[in-house]
Amino acid sequence: MRTWVSKRRPLKEVSAALALAWSLLAGTGCDEDDTKPPDDSPSLPTHTRVDNASLDVLPGVNPNALDVSGTGNIEVALLGAEGLDVSDLDPAEATLWDAKEESKVQALGAATARDVDGDGRLDAVLTFSVPALKKAGVLTPETHRVVFRGRTRSGAALSAQDAVHDVHHVVVQLPTPTGPHAVGTLEQAWTDTSREESLTPEPGDWRELKVRLWYPAVARPQAQPAPYFLQPLEGELFATLGGLPPQVLGFVLAHAVRGASLPEGSERFPVLLLSHGYGSASALSSRVAEELASHGYVVAAISHPRSSSPLVFPDGRVVSDVVEISPADPALNRRVQDVWTADARFVLDQLVRLDEADDQGRFTGRLDLSRVGMFGHSFGGSTAGEACRTDARVKAGLNMDGTFFGDLDGEVRVPFLVMNSEEAAVDRSRARFFEHLRATGYAVSFQGAGHFSFTDLGLFLPLLRHYLPNTKAEAYQLGTLDGARASALTETYVLAFFDKHLRGHPAPLLDGPSAQAPEVELVVHAP
Repeated sequence: MRTWVSKRRPLKEVSAALALAWSLLAGTGCDEDDTKPPDDSPSLPTHTRVDNASLDVLPGVNPNALDVSGTGNIEVALLGAEGLDVSDLDPAEATLWDAKEESKVQALGAATARDVDGDGRLDAVLTFSVPALKKAGVLTPETHRVVFRGRTRSGAALSAQDAVHDVHHVVVQLPTPTGPHAVGTLEQAWTDTSREESLTPEPGDWRELKVRLWYPAVARPQAQPAPYFLQPLEGELFATLGGLPPQVLGFVLAHAVRGASLPEGSERFPVLLLSHGYGSASALSSRVAEELASHGYVVAAISHPRSSSPLVFPDGRVVSDVVEISPADPALNRRVQDVWTADARFVLDQLVRLDEADDQGRFTGRLDLSRVGMFGHSFGGSTAGEACRTDARVKAGLNMDGTFFGDLDGEVRVPFLVMNSEEAAVDRSRARFFEHLRATGYAVSFQGAGHFSFTDLGLFLPLLRHYLPNTKAEAYQLGTLDGARASALTETYVLAFFDKHLRGHPAPLLDGPSAQAPEVELVVHAP
């Protein structure tokens, strides 16, 4: 059955992370009819440039902060890679552009090639004039990234980008992960040729997904951390559709290094699937994903096309249309829920194949698929419940403040934890879920938490207030609980739950009230 009932780009109605409507309703379980504002979203691209190289602005510096009013020159490195011999780069063709790719400055010249990121390959080091970059508008007080364009002497075009910001600009640095491992990250794009896409009107479309992986990695202190959104344009589109300046999320700094190697040896790491809220983005769970990866988990975050924020696929396509679900249409909600649950099963199938034979050799034999869990926020939390009910490979599940939209009469037979905001009391589906849970269950309620307190959004308030000084936490469903505290509590309980039920570690935090977490009420449901 095809379920297409969408419009182009109605994210003002579905991404509550930026004051957009549906996720708020999905999170609190409201039964009210929805009222939709006019579709006045800005026009979005359908295709973007595809990078074929990597850039490191200010090699050896992290984060990339500089005084854009200063003088002198800066170094920028084009990173060597398999298939890219940087000695073939033509310095006369090397240019830096602003994020919109409207203005450019040519390199002054090239310095001696050296390995700036510690991967054993030589990198091309180019010099640019700061005053020239400022005069051209490539560097401004609001710059958050720059784009490199160049050519090899043999005529091949090169494109890359990296973050950079004025030293005086407000930034948000995610807390440093506390586990023993460094963290790597990368994206995969997979197509399920066994499922026709039911969320588009065209026949013959196959369901395609983007999956971001965070995983334990070997530390590379010289390497530049990946941007908060691996595809920076996705963050710009997410902000724009929420009525904020596009550069906002470019000032959020994470820790994971793109493409880092796993630790040496043969250790297999438990796998956690992650599902975002409806109309939202996987990146908003970066802090908990980095924390889990630092403690030895591989986190596979699923981006569900046509029910997420805009996605940029590896071939440059932008997928931004969204199916409009509604509290007034439970049948449609259930059908979309089934699509998301099938997405989770498919991703788990792909991870099995990745463990058997990863083309890059990175994950081959390194995924412990006997210890699989799933968690998610809002609609993604409901998906975790359905995955636990329908896929025996998933051994434990966790729902971050989400109404359940699956089969509420079906039994779940694996341990499950539900996190609750203060508004959760109006959601009748949670009590019904526990009635049919046939394993240990936990209801964890955070005093003062709002629906988005379980994501990174609460950490962003200083940045949001830089642009909108009168911003109130309540406007973003963040409640009264401090954002940093809410985020710390969230990752602590998520880690404790999966450590107990996937690794068999003691978890006193789940045994009763904790003096270290007085804001949290814990109710344990016996099977």
